[in-house]
Amino acid sequence: MSAPIPDIFPVPQTVSPKPGGIQFRDAAPILCTVTDNGVGFNDPRVITRTNEAIKIVLDKMIPVGGMMSANIIAINTVLVLPPQMENIIEAHPPSPSLSVSGGGGNVTVFGDSDNTQAWYEIVNDSTYLDPNQAHDNPTVDRGLWPDTDVTQPFLRRVYEYPGLMPTNATVTVTGKKRYIPIQTLDDYLIVQNIEALKLIILSIERFENNLPDEGKKYRMEAFELLEAEVKQHIIDPRNYMFRKAAYQQDLSTFPPDTLGYVRANIALDVDAAMKTGKIDLTWSINKIEQRIMLKMITKDSIQQYQAVVNGGILYFPINVGAVLAIDMDGKPIPVRSEFFESVENGPGRFASHPMLIDQGDEYFAGTQTTRRKYKLIASCDQGVTINAVCKLRWLLKKPDDLMVVKNYEALRLMMTAKFQEEKEQWKEAQANQMEAFKILDDELKDYLRGIRHTVQVQTAGFGLGDVGCVL
Repeated sequence: MSAPIPDIFPVPQTVSPKPGGIQFRDAAPILCTVTDNGVGFNDPRVITRTNEAIKIVLDKMIPVGGMMSANIIAINTVLVLPPQMENIIEAHPPSPSLSVSGGGGNVTVFGDSDNTQAWYEIVNDSTYLDPNQAHDNPTVDRGLWPDTDVTQPFLRRVYEYPGLMPTNATVTVTGKKRYIPIQTLDDYLIVQNIEALKLIILSIERFENNLPDEGKKYRMEAFELLEAEVKQHIIDPRNYMFRKAAYQQDLSTFPPDTLGYVRANIALDVDAAMKTGKIDLTWSINKIEQRIMLKMITKDSIQQYQAVVNGGILYFPINVGAVLAIDMDGKPIPVRSEFFESVENGPGRFASHPMLIDQGDEYFAGTQTTRRKYKLIASCDQGVTINAVCKLRWLLKKPDDLMVVKNYEALRLMMTAKFQEEKEQWKEAQANQMEAFKILDDELKDYLRGIRHTVQVQTAGFGLGDVGCVL
């Protein structure tokens, strides 16, 4: 333990902040003037009141200088915080060269290196961390544990970072400073705003003297000073700028039109997206693409497949939702519904003319995939070449996967609509969604402009303008 407070403090002539900030020896002569209506600077009540005031501030907010960062080497998936740190607000691995003790290696969380950040939204000005505001890879608070070093009788806050690999990964942790009472003259004040501390000490004594109105007045003035001080400093407890820089890096890391590339653009364009966890944003982009693909056919949701087959049952790739048109050896054949063989006056189970008959989706438990199944009627022994024009189905995408819907403006509007739906701004969300559908529809019409989709039927004397018998 630290040595007891000496009976007599040296008297400083002026407050002279040291390189690390204001020490208690500098603040005591000022704070003692308001302690119990003024006492000697060496009175033990000065340090008691100062500690009490600092604790009140740290329980209420994060003041200037009330945060710290540290590089912590994990023990398996456990992070033991320094004694001076109260909690984790944000955590991420440092540069790859520092990712593993001794250098080398790449940190992953649940095998994913795309997103290795854990961060928490701070509720108002409080340091309380709402579990519902945990984003991406939340750490789990395991409480306070005694330090294993018997020479340092500290309780340390312990967190678990599930899925963190390798077992000795280095993690850069940012969090709120923990309240540690001042014990010596050389201790630095966590709260460096002397005037605010004076007001809080006054409020403490007013409350103890049964003057709650005056106590509230002094307390409010103190926090107004502290909040004004915070506004003058660049304080980013949720590390928005860190994520912004990471998304800017993603623009060069991921190829255009991949989910990771689109995600970076949306995060940089939409403020609400930047304040959303990377995992949640990835999921939301997947879902807005699904919403679009269930609603309409887009320019890029059509794909052609070619294969040599012998007829019978055909299973198309997992990203095929339906066959829109098909030709067999260069000759178009009809695509029939799965009810076609059973309808009245239908061909029955033994259709003889070439056609493709829908058999619906079939789920394969072994690969946990669903594939579209068709029956091809084809009279051949050597095999025929089919060319199918297909509408793609929505599949869940990872950051490296190409998007099916590539129109960025439509995706941005859909994401904005989704955030508005979460705020129950239904009218604004509907307007943005309809604008997105219009942009996609106009894009498809422009793409198809000039393409002739009707069969040109010529008659005898066509060149002379006659309408005769059909050739």
